[in-house]
Amino acid sequence: MVVLVALIACCRTVPHTGRTQLMLTSSQEENALGLKAFNQYKTKFNRSSNATYNQALASCGKALVAVSGNSEFAWEFTVFESKTQNAFCLPGGKVAVYSGLMDLMNNEAELAFVVAHEVSHALARHSGERMSWSYLQTLGGSLVASAFQNSMYNEMYKQGTELGVMLPFSRSDEYEADRMGMLLMAKAGYNPKAAVEFWSRFVGTPNDSFLDGLMSTHPRDVDRIEAMKKNMAEAEAAYAAAPVKRGYGMSI
Repeated sequence: MVVLVALIACCRTVPHTGRTQLMLTSSQEENALGLKAFNQYKTKFNRSSNATYNQALASCGKALVAVSGNSEFAWEFTVFESKTQNAFCLPGGKVAVYSGLMDLMNNEAELAFVVAHEVSHALARHSGERMSWSYLQTLGGSLVASAFQNSMYNEMYKQGTELGVMLPFSRSDEYEADRMGMLLMAKAGYNPKAAVEFWSRFVGTPNDSFLDGLMSTHPRDVDRIEAMKKNMAEAEAAYAAAPVKRGYGMSI
């Protein structure tokens, strides 16, 4: 009973979606780790000299911060020169997009969705949430090991919690970041249809099986696009209410 009360006291509401989440870490701890990691990235990668890429990221970054509802983060947006087709936002608002991903963009609205998705992970404190559940998983493993003293039970617990708890949480984080990202870009005045248009161009193997999705930390592309389409009405309502309409923004 004491443990249950303590866990309830450690709950938090995710902004923009209202979901209740377990949080055993502090934002200060997470932000410090994010800053340390971002400084390491800066030593590993050069900043891109592409003026169009830098202008587009600065523009959509400013617009997204204005509607994020977060005044705590020391926001920073950087284009790193690399063929890697990826982007991230570390705790504390440290955002990076690799030039390899920028090469795939048609316009600023597509970039706004990708950045808003990554920003949503930070706003929702998904990294802290995963650490919190990892703490509980480790605690549970210690209790199982102590109670049964049997390696088979230990392995069953490890595999069961990984497949039944940790991986589904990772996938739900991606779905939530997609939904939040569409809402944020729409509130910032970008047409949310760009989210589906961008992701539809880069779907994975059409024959991805349901089992592949179960074993992955990310949802299957087809499932992800379907979820985006279901969230479109909510995002379009936010777009209609946006005081400034940027549409698709600048071409990239």
